[in-house]
Amino acid sequence: MTNIKTAVSIERELFKKAEEAAARMNISRSSFFQMALENYIGYLENLNIFNKLNNVYSDKVSEQQKDTQQIMKSYHTRHLEDTW
Repeated sequence: MTNIKTAVSIERELFKKAEEAAARMNISRSSFFQMALENYIGYLENLNIFNKLNNVYSDKVSEQQKDTQQIMKSYHTRHLEDTW
């Protein structure tokens, strides 16, 4: 993978914490920032998937789904009454 040099501005205290964390991990500052960015992007991607799944499984039911649910409810009610 090709690396690209970039310059970003961050608060001094955040930079200091990142530098200390990289030192504790015995990795370069560049590696630390790359790992942090990869992790944050992964978090955002997972959050996007989580939100989409929540939307799919939400209580919002279309009219077609309501009709299908009613049909299934009637079917299961009749089936259970016949077996009990």
